[in-house]
Amino acid sequence: MSPQIDLNAENNSEGFFPTVSIVIPVYNGMRTIRNCLDAILAVDYPQDRYEVIVVDNNSRDGTPEVVKQYPVKLVYETKLQGPHAATNTGLREVKGEIVVFTDSDCIPIKEWLQRMVAPFQDPDVVAVGGQIEPYQPKTRVERFLGNEIRPFINCVEMAPGFPKSVLTGNAAYRTQAVLDVGMFNPNLYTGSEVDMAWRIQWKTGKRVVSAPEAVVYHMFSANVKRLFRHFKIYGYSEVLLATLYKDMPNYPRNSKVQAKVMLKQVRALFTYLGSIVYRGIVGRLRGKDYDYLTLPVMWLVAESGSIYGKLLCMWHTRYYRKQFWLNGPKVI
Repeated sequence: MSPQIDLNAENNSEGFFPTVSIVIPVYNGMRTIRNCLDAILAVDYPQDRYEVIVVDNNSRDGTPEVVKQYPVKLVYETKLQGPHAATNTGLREVKGEIVVFTDSDCIPIKEWLQRMVAPFQDPDVVAVGGQIEPYQPKTRVERFLGNEIRPFINCVEMAPGFPKSVLTGNAAYRTQAVLDVGMFNPNLYTGSEVDMAWRIQWKTGKRVVSAPEAVVYHMFSANVKRLFRHFKIYGYSEVLLATLYKDMPNYPRNSKVQAKVMLKQVRALFTYLGSIVYRGIVGRLRGKDYDYLTLPVMWLVAESGSIYGKLLCMWHTRYYRKQFWLNGPKVI
């Protein structure tokens, strides 16, 4: 069982310790969930002031059996497949004033939780985005993601003055504010975390801030197939969000802007192909290492995945016109 939160306890006189609920959705997470839970249960935070809720989303690899070995609360989301449907299931169980989200393949530092909740001492702060760093990259794909792409840059603006986006790999919200705005959209397989961050800023008028010292280390997937899929999902979410918000004044990535971006991406593919040939010949003659030789291959895979994801979502939305998720989720 998860440690009981004492909702009547006063904040520590030497620090700021609001009650916290940590929600972790997981799907087939046996490879990483132990490292994640070991780190979370070792954070430097009063044990009676936080709880851990793990939501299993139809894992087939024995993940629930691993989670049951830990003093956390395990619940299940079996009806809808997707991380944000699972996140909502966890939200229905929370007791803390602050709800903190992370992923089953993330490992927080010891001071993580204190640093995540510290900005909430300001009543004008509604959400916090922490730092996401690569965890001990060993393979070429992991090094590429950690050093070249860094896809998990958190708490950023699409354009000056536009609401900040927050990634649930390392995010904290005031619990009541999340409940008040309707939680995450469970029918959005991707993009729901950004949608939530934008909605909560527009509806509450409060701020989202960055906590770069609140670090989690993300264990990247190690193969090229997963690299393609990651960027397919990122590309898909860009078009999905544009379909949702294209009519909002000053939305920075409308269909025309996206078309220009995609044209640049297509042109880049030919650059990567040329670079593959060049490096394959010159790089070998000069004794360059494997990372040098394969870098344009990694870029080609990532860019191709992004383009494919955007084209797929354009088809599903009938070029930004059809909000298909109103009829239910679509797993991609």
